[in-house]
Amino acid sequence: MMALPDRLVSDQLLSKAIKAGVVLVLGACILSQIMLQLGGDPRDEPIDVTDQLPESVANDTGLLDARAPFISSGGLFYPEKAVFDIGLVLGGLLFLGLGVEMFVRTQDGLGPIKRSPWRSLFNLAQLGTALVVGTSLVMLTRNPFNISFLAHIMYAMLIFQVGVAWTAALTLSRWSLDRGLLWRGLSINRIRLALVASGFLSFQLMIYLITSGQLYTSAVFEWTLTFSMEATALTLLPLLVAASKGESE
Repeated sequence: MMALPDRLVSDQLLSKAIKAGVVLVLGACILSQIMLQLGGDPRDEPIDVTDQLPESVANDTGLLDARAPFISSGGLFYPEKAVFDIGLVLGGLLFLGLGVEMFVRTQDGLGPIKRSPWRSLFNLAQLGTALVVGTSLVMLTRNPFNISFLAHIMYAMLIFQVGVAWTAALTLSRWSLDRGLLWRGLSINRIRLALVASGFLSFQLMIYLITSGQLYTSAVFEWTLTFSMEATALTLLPLLVAASKGESE
C-alpha cells in the first residue's frame, strides 16, 4: 500500500494559509455585521419565514429581526453579503485544506511506533469533521436564512456542532506529538482543552438561550463559539515555528 507523504505543503505556506483563513472568516463576520448594523432599509423590516416553517411553529417564530447580531445576519443584504460570502467561501476552502494537511502530518508524526488505534481514529475524525465544517461554511453562503431558512439552520448547526468536535479531535490526535509545545509559557495542549471546553459550553448556552427566547443574548455565545474554533486553528502556528527552528538548527 502506498504510504502517505509527511506533508503536502511547506510550513511557511501552511502558516500563511492558517492566518489567511482566520482573517477571512473573522474579518468577514465582523465587517459584514458592522455594515448590517449601520445600513438602512430594508434591514429595518422583519423577515418573514413563515412559509418555510412547519405549521406547528410558524405562528410563533415566523418573523425574524434582520438586525439581530447573529453572524448569519451579515449574509442577508448587499453589499455586506458580498463581504460575508467571499470571506466564508474562501475561509471554508482553506479549512478543507487544513484538515487534509493536518491529517497527513499527524499520521506521519505518530509513526508506526507511536501510532495507536485511538490516535489514528481521532486523526481520522479530525479529517472528517474538518471536511464537514469547510463544506458547510461554503454552503451556508448559498443558503441565507431569508431564502432557505431550514437549510441555513442545518448548515449552521453542522458548523457549530461538528466544529466543536473538530477542536476535540485535533487536540486528542496531536496530544502526544505536541506535549512539550508551549505558547508564551503555556502548554498548547492545555490551551486547546480550554478552547474545546469554551466551544462546548458556548454551544450549549447558545441553544438554551435560543429555546428560552433570549435571541440577542444567545448571539453572544455564537460569537464566542466562533472565536474558539478560529483560535484552535491558530494553536497550530507554534508547531510550525518550532518545526522551522528545528530544521534551521
